[in-house]
Amino acid sequence: MALVRCKSCGYVIEEGRLKDVCPACGVPRKMFEPFTDTVSTRRRRLLSLDIHPIIVHWAVSFAVSALVLSLVALALPGLFVSTVRGGLRVTGGMLPLIVAASFIAGRIDGKIRFRKAKSRILRLKTAVGIIFFALAAAVSAIILLVGPHVAWARVVDAVLLAGCTACAFILGRAGARLLCAMFPG
Repeated sequence: MALVRCKSCGYVIEEGRLKDVCPACGVPRKMFEPFTDTVSTRRRRLLSLDIHPIIVHWAVSFAVSALVLSLVALALPGLFVSTVRGGLRVTGGMLPLIVAASFIAGRIDGKIRFRKAKSRILRLKTAVGIIFFALAAAVSAIILLVGPHVAWARVVDAVLLAGCTACAFILGRAGARLLCAMFPG
């Protein structure tokens, strides 16, 4: 199977599947050049499952959802009380498990992609991932031990969840820089 790469955006596709324009950025077909993949078929197949990015999206959506629910509980304490409290228990309670799964998937992805997790960006992602997990665990503990009806706990949760959201943003930005990077072989 012959591969081609878009000179404009770097998108790689099988030559036979390419239509008139790049599916990613829309430039004409003439902007594609032949491409040789230096990554082994086995590693490429594992990476193409995109397990880490998929799990990361869950962690981000749970963190942001829990933050929004916590802010709603603070700003509008009488609005859909049981729905907001139940949603906060689910999203906040599950958050550390999903962050842990995302962290583990990221470590595995890093090993497959780079064989080592020693680069500056991977060390940053590891450190921020640990902070994200610690914040998520604190949120979960407060929600499950104190309950979703105590006002001071919602303030603490909102601050911790804002930290989770910031961690998710930092991790996403760092991950985007690594998206197409991998060692050959």
